[in-house]
Formats: sequence, structure tokens, C-alpha cells
Amino acid sequence: MSSRKEIFVKLNNTKKLPSPSGTTLRVIQLCHDEKASINDIADIIQMDPALSAALLKYANAFFLTTGKQVVSVHKAAVKLGLRTVVNLALGLSLLTDNRKGKCTAFDYERFWSISLLQAIAAKNFAAVGKEFDPEEIFVTALLSNMGQLAFAAIFPEEYNAILIETPSRTSAESERKTKNGALAEVPAHQLRKELEKERFEIDSSELTAELFLDWGLPGHYALAAGFHEYPECIELGKGKTLEIAKLLHLAHQLADICLQIPIAKEQLCLLEETAQQLDVIDEQFSSIFDNIIAQWQESGDVLEIKTHQCLLYDDVMAQDRETNQ
Repeated sequence: MSSRKEIFVKLNNTKKLPSPSGTTLRVIQLCHDEKASINDIADIIQMDPALSAALLKYANAFFLTTGKQVVSVHKAAVKLGLRTVVNLALGLSLLTDNRKGKCTAFDYERFWSISLLQAIAAKNFAAVGKEFDPEEIFVTALLSNMGQLAFAAIFPEEYNAILIETPSRTSAESERKTKNGALAEVPAHQLRKELEKERFEIDSSELTAELFLDWGLPGHYALAAGFHEYPECIELGKGKTLEIAKLLHLAHQLADICLQIPIAKEQLCLLEETAQQLDVIDEQFSSIFDNIIAQWQESGDVLEIKTHQCLLYDDVMAQDRETNQ
């Protein structure tokens, strides 16, 4: 049986995997050059009109709070900082180049909408915990489901069949026995990944981790991004990688809840309890939740990613009370 790395190399050789632009790859390479400066990197970025525009949009909309619009890539780069610019260049490049594709059952628009919501949620939670750089967490969360997009790009017809089959298999195998004999519901994403493994010898979580490593990102971000849906995964260990994965998992849960209409109060309360473990205390959670929703809708307008109306925290609670009256 081939190793995960060997399978990834075969997939990479198809030249169809989602890949950063040539400009972004040069930026990543330059980042490892001790002699390189932020101005050197800005010089390269401004030669790419699409990447320059995306970076300026982000800088003006989500990071700078001075009230002054930045129109220079150099000024934006200085204010954002070297690591942030490199990470954003990677994320924005992949977003710009992968908004559509040939896999008809894969909803590209919804994929980026969920990814953006998850990224904004993770960034806000990271800002509260103050253990991890919020901008690095933003990009990690934004790209944490790239394995799915990769399969849609390499195997559009085969992956189309998997996406169509998953709902029917979910209905047929909605429950399985656990080790102690009890019945447990099997999440749809788990069944999808089982189908991926059967067909491609690698699932989208594993593929995400390999993509991160191939792009030159740190191993703890690669594993956390790949396996954030499974915080109990042994590959995450018990240190920094696991903590990042838990944060991404919390953001992933929030995104799932917000896509439900209506939002269930019970799920939101459970999410709030989980957030307390990441030092997001009761008094903060409602305002953080509302900020995430507002930022998601605002940033969607700027980055041209479709979002939808979502109830704020107090409205969810009020709606639940009205339903039970």
C-alpha cells in the first residue's frame, strides 16, 4: 500500500491540484531568504494586479482601523507585517483562482462562503485566546477544507459521483455500533471521506494536510487544518497542534450552525459551552458571535463571496422563546 506522501506526489504530478499563483510561490520562497525585506516582497506582489487588488481590499476592510484608505501595496505590506502578507498572499491567491470548476455537484460558491465564515470565526476566537496569531489562524481556517476543492479539480466526474452518493449512503448508514455496542449517528462528512478513501486512497483531510506542507506552511498548521474535524485524531498529539485544531473545530461548528435556518438555540448554547474552554467567557460570546456574523457579511461583499442573512445571538434566543410560548 502506498504511503500518504506517495499518493500525494502522484496527485501533484497531474498538475491539476489547486496551486498558488507564480507570484505567490515567489513570495513564499523569498520569505525564507534572510536578506529579503518587506519591500522586496511588496515589489513582487504589485506586479500581480489580481493579487495586489485582493491584498488591498483585505487590508482596507479587515485589518486597518485608522480610517485611512491604503492605496499602495508597500504601505499595506508594512502595516500588515511580513508573515501576514505572505500568508494572505497564499490564501487570496487560491481564492481568486478557484471560484468555479467542472465538478457540477460541488458548490464552489457555498464552499468559499463557509470557508470565509470559518476563517473569520477562527480569527475572532484566536484574538480572544491571544495564544495564536489571528491572521495566521485566519488563513489556516480559510484553507482548511482545500482537500475537497482539490478532489473536485483533479477528478471532477468521480468526485461528482461521490458527492451525489453521500446523502443516500448517509440515510442508509445513519447509525453504526460503537465499540461498546451502542448506536451512534455517523456524520455525512465522515461517510464522504470514507468514499474518498475507497476511490482515491487518500481522503480530503489527509490531502489538505499534504497541500499545506507542499505550500511550505508549518507542520502544526498543516495537521491542524487537515484534521480539525477530528480533535481526537492521534496525529494532532497533545500540544500546540491540538490546540489550533480545537480552535478550528470550534469555528467549523459555528459555520455549520449559522448555515442552518433557523439556528437552533440548543446548538448555539452548546457551542458557547465549548467556547468557554478556549477562554471565550459567557459575557463575551454573544458579542463575538454577532461580530463574526457582521464581519462575514461585510467581508463577503468586499471579496465577492456570497453570504446570507443570519440571526444575531439575542434574536436566536428570542426566537426560541417565541416558539415555545
